[in-house]
Amino acid sequence: MLPYLIESRLPVVRLFELDDGRFQLLEPGSIGPFLPGRGYLLVERDLAEFLNENDVERIVLEDAVLFDRPSGQEFRTHVRVQARQYFTSEQINDLDLSGLRLLTMNDEYYFASPELKERLEQSRFDYLCFSQGLEGFANTSC
Repeated sequence: MLPYLIESRLPVVRLFELDDGRFQLLEPGSIGPFLPGRGYLLVERDLAEFLNENDVERIVLEDAVLFDRPSGQEFRTHVRVQARQYFTSEQINDLDLSGLRLLTMNDEYYFASPELKERLEQSRFDYLCFSQGLEGFANTSC
């Protein structure tokens, strides 16, 4: 059994984490509900609440601030999700995937256990798509 890479069907804006903890938008455009990046995962509040209500294992949630430097605007629509189960591509076949788990590979790519994937697919988060194992890296048809 392999975990499922989580991706967004909606555009993902690039971010840069500032020293004060805010995330600066690096490009114009709409802010998507699922924002993965190197060292961070930001999700809209309703998805964070879903993860919390479903007792997803080994995650930490904290408020996030998105900052648009040109306009000076701050957005408090997202929550930072820290997945505390890390793995590398070499470990993908040896993971404990029981229960509801959110995992991170190389602290940049985010994966769901089969049970969490199923719950997310049955939820209102239809902007998420999944590919098993490392298939998503070869096929970008989310």
